[in-house]
Amino acid sequence: MAEELDTTTTDADDSDFGPPFAPKTFGGAFVWARGESYTCTVLRVKEGENVVVSTQGRRDMVVMLTGGRGVLEVSDGSEIDRVELLPAAPVSISPDRGYRLLAMTEVELFTVYSPL
Repeated sequence: MAEELDTTTTDADDSDFGPPFAPKTFGGAFVWARGESYTCTVLRVKEGENVVVSTQGRRDMVVMLTGGRGVLEVSDGSEIDRVELLPAAPVSISPDRGYRLLAMTEVELFTVYSPL
């Protein structure tokens, strides 16, 4: 008797945002390295979502787009600048400004920071 092929598929959302990623409302986050003076995370953000890039309790923060298309909104309190992120181009995050990532497509972003 011939065996039936398993035709079930894994939902892309589950495979892209599942373990080792912790589920978040915007997608998922994964801490891939942590030392006494640094933390490195990978964020996966679903298309159309936006994420506040928080500097609270952090210093020397850098983000880098590794996949997809994203726009970084930067606010100095009076104006908002919008900058499209380029892959493999690190961006320093200043604690005296507000930041929000807008995912134009599904986005993968690395973050590195030192805790206060």
